Amino acid sequence: MPNQSVSQYFFKISIIGDKAVGKTALIDRYANQKFEKDYIATMGVNITIKDIVLAKNKIQLMLWDIGASEKWMNVRNMFYKGSNGIILVYDVTRPTTFLNITHYLQDMEETIQKKIPFVLIGNKTDLRDLKKIPAENAKDLLKASNAVAFFETSAKIGDNVENAFQMIAEAVFNQLNSQSK
Repeated sequence: MPNQSVSQYFFKISIIGDKAVGKTALIDRYANQKFEKDYIATMGVNITIKDIVLAKNKIQLMLWDIGASEKWMNVRNMFYKGSNGIILVYDVTRPTTFLNITHYLQDMEETIQKKIPFVLIGNKTDLRDLKKIPAENAKDLLKASNAVAFFETSAKIGDNVENAFQMIAEAVFNQLNSQSK
């Protein structure tokens, strides 16, 4: 049987949003199938590697968990550079985190200066009784931006986490392949 060649890709995916929206928890759920209930703020950036196969291609996702602390605000945008895709996260129980998404979008566009795929995530849906942001609000933002998808997720119980990361990987893969044609 002939040896089938398999391409290998490396995608930098930046995960951004306000502090305590669950960026690290989403990455831990996706990459390690775990959830840590104790909150520890990300200082600067943490990078997690996740290997996947997509359309018979080996893909290494470099997930950049970008801290949102005020003291990192001046250097945060330098972490966006080189990103192939972005995941923007807000907390469905905290309206200010949703309102701040537009600031992250603007910051991202000014820094990267090219259109790259991004996915919008409303996290913490397991806190149903505390939810304050209806999905319709996010869908309106989705229509007004160039987001490829919107997901409501729960890093705690795992709802839609795999789907969101799969979607950003597929969007980056498709964009890279359409540019090479």
